[in-house]
Amino acid sequence: MRRTFLTLICLLIVGVGTATAGPLNITGISGIWTNPTGGLNLAGVGTSDVTWGDGIAPDSGYSFVGGANILSVPVGSAISLGTFTHHNEVIPNGSAITAIDFLLSFGTNGAPPTVSATFNFDHNETPNNTGTSADDDIVTITTPVVNALIVQGSDTYFFNLLGFSNNGGTSFSNVFSSPEGGSNSATLYGTVTTNRVPEPSSLLLLGTGLIGIGMKQWRQRKVRA
Repeated sequence: MRRTFLTLICLLIVGVGTATAGPLNITGISGIWTNPTGGLNLAGVGTSDVTWGDGIAPDSGYSFVGGANILSVPVGSAISLGTFTHHNEVIPNGSAITAIDFLLSFGTNGAPPTVSATFNFDHNETPNNTGTSADDDIVTITTPVVNALIVQGSDTYFFNLLGFSNNGGTSFSNVFSSPEGGSNSATLYGTVTTNRVPEPSSLLLLGTGLIGIGMKQWRQRKVRA
């Protein structure tokens, strides 16, 4: 139920602000991991690959590989930003992080020329058992909405995350389940809109706000018609 609701919310985000505007380019996508909470024997903080555990390889960790340049960004659509991977190894109890910040950056052909936005990832380290999904580690993006402002010519855009997807951007979730004992990946998707997305205190309010915006825009189009 939760995933279905999150998918609905993400699709509503994609549908907000699809007005025609000038072409925007996104280039040089990169991401680094900063400000970890908890964790022992941390390595790679401030880079695209961070690890924690007992300090003996292989340790657990996160990595991010930025995607290809996006020329003429499709406004209001899902765009692939790159690949998130969780390396889920057997590590000592108490040696895992509980949260970390993900600093995403990319270049634009507008202002600012470089956009940087920080997203918080919560990490739930479960027992080191394999063979059951109940023991999957859980990674949660807690701050997908940042409304990073981009101005290109006379056009104004807002960038936000949609979340993880493993089906080519058909559906999204802010929660990623990572089985024990291996490296598990998902594609991170974002969206660029011409309207600011509400910044609620909960996903429920996010859904309500977007539904309200969608209904308002539908009524305005109906009146003009």
